[in-house]
Amino acid sequence: MIQRVGRLCALVGLVVVAPMAMVAEAQQAASPWTPPKLLIYREEVKPGHGAAHAANEAEWAAAFRKANAPAQWLGMTTLIGPGESWFLSPFESYEAFQKVQDGMDAVPALRVADDRFSAQEGDHLSRTSAIMAGFRPQLSYQPAVDLPKMRFMQVDVVRVKPGHDREFRLMWRAMAEAHAKAKMDEHWAVYEVEAGAQDLTFFFFYAKVSLAGIDAAGPMHGSDAFRDAVGEGGRIQMREGSQAAIESSMTYVFRMLPSMSTVGKEFVDADPTFWTVKAPEPAATAAKKK
Repeated sequence: MIQRVGRLCALVGLVVVAPMAMVAEAQQAASPWTPPKLLIYREEVKPGHGAAHAANEAEWAAAFRKANAPAQWLGMTTLIGPGESWFLSPFESYEAFQKVQDGMDAVPALRVADDRFSAQEGDHLSRTSAIMAGFRPQLSYQPAVDLPKMRFMQVDVVRVKPGHDREFRLMWRAMAEAHAKAKMDEHWAVYEVEAGAQDLTFFFFYAKVSLAGIDAAGPMHGSDAFRDAVGEGGRIQMREGSQAAIESSMTYVFRMLPSMSTVGKEFVDADPTFWTVKAPEPAATAAKKK
C-alpha cells in the first residue's frame, strides 16, 4: 500500500488557504492556522505512454470515488516540462498519514483495487517518488487561492546549495515584503522538502486560472511600483544572492485534471461544471486504441 498511501488525505487544506500577511509576524497574527504538510506523489511517465497512463489513473480515481474511499488527491500533468504526473495530498501530521494508511489496510476491496492499479502503473512509469514537504509561510506571498477555480499550476523546483539556506530564506522574505509593499496581485505558496527528496529543495506553487496569468507576471514585475519597492540595492542583492545560494532551478507548468483527482464534495460543489467527472474509459481499451 505504500505506493499510494501518500494520496490518501483530505484536500480541505488546499481548497482555501487561510489568508495570511506577507511577513512572518503578520502572517501568524492574521491566522494561527498553518496549511498542512503536503505530500507530492511524483510520477515520471515513459515517452509514448501518456494516454495509457492517464486512462489507468482515471480508472483508479473512479474506483476510489465510487467506494467513497478516504483517498483524496489533486492530480495534474505537465504541459511544459518533462512528462510527469503529480498528485498533491495535504495532511496535518505524520500521525494522520499513518491513520490513513491503517484505514486503507482495513478495507480489503480498496487494497485489491490499489494493488491492481499500482501493478498496471509499472508499464507506464520510469520512476516514482513520494515527497513530504512542509509549508514555509515566511517565504510565501498571499498563498490564499480559490483552488477549485484554478486550472493550471506553475511549479518552480529550487535546490539550494548546502550552507546557503539562510541567505536564500532572507532573500525570499525580502522579496515577499517587496511584493507586499508594491501591493502586487500575485500568489505563491512555498513548501520545503522534509523527506523523500534532496534536502534544501523548495517547491514554489503558483496556481493559475489560465495561462494568461503567466504572461502577466513579466510586465507586473517590470512595473514602477515593484521596481521602487525592491530598489536598486534589492535587485543587486537578489541577483547576487541567487547566484550564490541556488544550485539549480526548474519551472514546470501543469494542467489540473479532474479525471485523475479524487477531490471532496465541497471542492466539486465550488465548480461542479469542471470537477464533476464522467465515467472514464477502461485503461485497457485506451491502451489498445493507442
